[in-house]
Amino acid sequence: MRILHIQIPEFYLTIERDRRNVAEESDVAIHFPESPGFVVTCSSSALEAGVRHRLPLEKARAIRPGCIFIPADFQLYAQISEQLNMRIREQYPFTEQLDFYEWFCDLSDEDDEADPFQPLLLSRLCDRYPFRPAFSVSTNKFLAKLGNETGRSFEGGQADAQLRDVPIDHFWGIPKKWIAALRLMGAETIGDVGRLDPEALEQKFPRVGRRLLQLGLGEDDHEVSPFAKPSRLSLAATLRPTGSGGMPVKFLTEMAEALSGKLVKGGHSGFALRLEISAGGRTWSQRYRFLLPTVRASSILVGATSMFKKIHALLPPDEAFQVTLSVDDIVYDRDRYQMHGAPRTDLEVMEE
Repeated sequence: MRILHIQIPEFYLTIERDRRNVAEESDVAIHFPESPGFVVTCSSSALEAGVRHRLPLEKARAIRPGCIFIPADFQLYAQISEQLNMRIREQYPFTEQLDFYEWFCDLSDEDDEADPFQPLLLSRLCDRYPFRPAFSVSTNKFLAKLGNETGRSFEGGQADAQLRDVPIDHFWGIPKKWIAALRLMGAETIGDVGRLDPEALEQKFPRVGRRLLQLGLGEDDHEVSPFAKPSRLSLAATLRPTGSGGMPVKFLTEMAEALSGKLVKGGHSGFALRLEISAGGRTWSQRYRFLLPTVRASSILVGATSMFKKIHALLPPDEAFQVTLSVDDIVYDRDRYQMHGAPRTDLEVMEE
């Protein structure tokens, strides 16, 4: 395989600086547009000052009062991302989108001499906004993305040796707590993981131990997947009135974070949320559709919060209620290349 990884650093920041005529050297932080406000991303200078991802907005303002704080416009970002996605697919049809600003392209059927960083593609990615795309090519997805993460070039046949001096913090795609656990097993570099005892890895990570070992050796047999199979995930819980009548932000945040990491992320064009709340023999239901290529906790929280606000006022006071939050992928049909998924609908009320 020949896999191209494309990534656009500072995707959100570049868009906002350009549309608002903000100087590149200015401190900028983009924040979640609704309550609870928190930082989505920020410029490197703000990061050095202590502003960071998911930091509450009030704390970020206190740390860097001179920073320019901009509410995120996810609808605009989705539109721009979709335009870029179409342009990449025109040149490399077998493309998998990971995020607004990240893609894998399978070049296995391309001319071996073809330059993956063709000026035409570069110009089409940067014709409206001054993006600075990063490109990396290798024999599999893991090494191609790792090349952009580290600024290095990894070859399949030499990856085992090359990974021995790559810090384990660059081991993308796994939770930080796994990295901490691997460190306790003696792995300080990605290459060290490939030399761990296979049985010990299997015991520590029962379902993924073998795959971690393969990645540590620079081996990855996962193919580029332009199209995903529809998947659905639901969580349900019972809430009891607190007396304050306020929105259960912590509860919705926990549900959003639990759902975000569990869905298929390769190839879908967005996702549909469904919130159902039952109380007193009645059920209120609403759906909300996002055309976003990646299921993020922040996006789920946007939809869940918006829907909960509309339903909460209708609930009987001082009565416990059942909350069910579901996420469905919106996917492309592989043959017809059309989008399928539940549309956004108005509030539905059902009585038992």
